[in-house]
Amino acid sequence: MGRLLGRVAVVTGGADGIGKATCVRFAREGAKVVVADINTDLGPQTVAEIQAAGGDALFVETDVAQEASIEQMVAATVAAYGRIDILVNNAAIFVLRGIDATVEEWRRILDVNVIGASLVSKHVVPHIRRAGGGAIVNLGSISSFIAQPQFVTYNATKAALTTMTRCMALDLAPDRIRVNAVCPGTIWTQIVERLTREAGMDRAAADADPSWGGSCMLKRIADPAEVASAILFLVSDDASYVTGSHLMVDGGYTAV
Repeated sequence: MGRLLGRVAVVTGGADGIGKATCVRFAREGAKVVVADINTDLGPQTVAEIQAAGGDALFVETDVAQEASIEQMVAATVAAYGRIDILVNNAAIFVLRGIDATVEEWRRILDVNVIGASLVSKHVVPHIRRAGGGAIVNLGSISSFIAQPQFVTYNATKAALTTMTRCMALDLAPDRIRVNAVCPGTIWTQIVERLTREAGMDRAAADADPSWGGSCMLKRIADPAEVASAILFLVSDDASYVTGSHLMVDGGYTAV
């Protein structure tokens, strides 16, 4: 039997990368999965892949920077499945700027990475509470804890998510809602594949390169499925006594 049998999970940014891997893994473990994403091309493809494997999934076009869009996604989820047990706040954008970032750039990344995660939680939590409890996982990053050149905007939002995770865990504990964060290192997503390809590297070269996979203890870039496994652990009953934590999935990068 799957570890998430009978549960309903919402995954923002579920169309691609870590989000897609999480949706696929959750469905394999028996969850009904809502792929909440702004990408109307890849989102339905993720759902089709899950359904082809015998899983149950629904795509809802969702812009987490727009509260009305979030409300519509939650309403569609409850209409389809009647409940929500799990939320993964994975949707994020990359605005990589230093202190010269414009007000517009700050607002854009904060609207998605921080305010978006907060608003999705705001509208989903009443349904998790109604279901008798559940779990939330926020996607942090190694960038939540370290300094990186010209990453002020991105790192600030990811650091905010780790503090938000602790506060949410404290506030929601009486409702039997556990809140944790997964903090990945370098993951082989489309953006990493594109950037390394532009630098003239294939996957093997990127794994060994000291600016990419070679920077961590395990000397390789991770696959999205490896992050999905960590998220699965935190939302499952295997992590029933884990809340307010930050699980590093970074190949040991932040340990040295």
